[in-house]
Amino acid sequence: MCALCGVLTDGPHWTEAGTDAGRSDEAPTGRERHLERTRRLALLNRVLGAYGCTADDWAGAQYMVHRRSGGATEMAADLPTLWAAVESLVGYAPDPLDPALVARLEAIPAAGGRAAGRRT
Repeated sequence: MCALCGVLTDGPHWTEAGTDAGRSDEAPTGRERHLERTRRLALLNRVLGAYGCTADDWAGAQYMVHRRSGGATEMAADLPTLWAAVESLVGYAPDPLDPALVARLEAIPAAGGRAAGRRT
């Protein structure tokens, strides 16, 4: 899909169906969608930090993936292409489900004082 088509599509990519973006059958309002995307980016950035990368929102439809050292940036339309962008930037395939990474992230309190993956 070209970048313009990615901006024009409405709603989450099908690969985000298991995320907070796709957890409801009801269509989210623009505000709810923005808040969900902001939360998803915060979680993504916790994981991406282990790979020396960060992600930002671009027009509510794509991600800008940055490498902290070197300043390289790639665009990603959805979560699968985000991981491909990280691989391109760091030179190896990231494993966001690596048990050691998951354990480390669970041990570090998330923003707001909650542990990762725990809801209050």
